[in-house]
Amino acid sequence: MITDADIKKMKAVFATKEDLKSIDAKMATKDDLTRFATKEDIDKFTTKKDIQNLTNELVELITSGFDRTEKAIRMISDHDEIINEHERRLDRVEDKVFA
Repeated sequence: MITDADIKKMKAVFATKEDLKSIDAKMATKDDLTRFATKEDIDKFTTKKDIQNLTNELVELITSGFDRTEKAIRMISDHDEIINEHERRLDRVEDKVFA
């Protein structure tokens, strides 16, 4: 037979209706759980591998830009030498014509 002492022990071990009602107010609802990330949300995030690939592409773009800039500077430098040579020739022609 169950005694009052047994009921007190069971109340200590098992939850009563009142306990469950107070816990129910503390439990998260479905709306509360929407602020946590789902698998679909996580799949939308950029991974470390994606960032590394983008970084590598950016480095390649910057490097190719520097290469094109160096090539343009070399061409300008070559043109400067040609222009200087033409100016010297014109000076000699002017000296002969106006002398």
